Amino acid sequence: MTAPLLDGRAILISGVGPGLGRKLALQCAAQGARLALAARSAAFLDEVAAEVRESGGEAVTIPTDVSDPAACRALVTKGAEALGGLDAVVNSAFRFTADRFEEADLDGWRQAMAVACFGGLEIAQAALPHLKASRGCIVNVSTVGTRLGSDGSGGYNIAKAALNMATRQLAVELGGHGIRVNGALMGWMAGEPLRQSFASRAAARGVSPEKLEADLAQAIPLRRIPTDDECAGAVIFLLSDLAAAVTGALLDVNGGQYMAN
Repeated sequence: MTAPLLDGRAILISGVGPGLGRKLALQCAAQGARLALAARSAAFLDEVAAEVRESGGEAVTIPTDVSDPAACRALVTKGAEALGGLDAVVNSAFRFTADRFEEADLDGWRQAMAVACFGGLEIAQAALPHLKASRGCIVNVSTVGTRLGSDGSGGYNIAKAALNMATRQLAVELGGHGIRVNGALMGWMAGEPLRQSFASRAAARGVSPEKLEADLAQAIPLRRIPTDDECAGAVIFLLSDLAAAVTGALLDVNGGQYMAN
């Protein structure tokens, strides 16, 4: 019988939300990982951890604001103590506000950078002693918006673009310790957050959510919107030994909406 891809590994996941973060936690647990889950909402973390435990997995929750460097260090300390070390870190936290550059409050963009980029860097730096010991890995969750741009998403896209460069920089500097660092750039994801977005936008435009979904799917070469489960699977790949020779990669996970040169 083949062992689970992440059998026994201790994985810290930041930015656990109702879409990708939740699905990633459940898939990691299904593949045998032991989890430390972080986000700002303690109540939601408890819900996800309960799902993990109901499926037979192991999870601890650590409510954290990753824009606070001290909180990031405390997160790593608590996670490593609870799990007996760390084999991997997944940085998926972000801050999103819809505002165009001309009218934007750039303090909000700075906060987006503090969460998505510097929060990830703080966590990774604090985790280094554990990752060196385990010859572990880091996966940074980013967005296709860093490839294409999108109107009104500047703060989010720029912060994640900085995280992309951090991925490559850390891959160069940490490779000698056997630590792999990769990024997964997500496009549209069919899941609960997108369903809610379709519902509100459809009501504002006087069309059906199904019409919006069909129009979006036509712009994607696969002619469908990848599910959040499928996108989580790409992160599982990067966490696993199947990607043992992969570092410094920015994997596009978007159904072909963007194809890297």
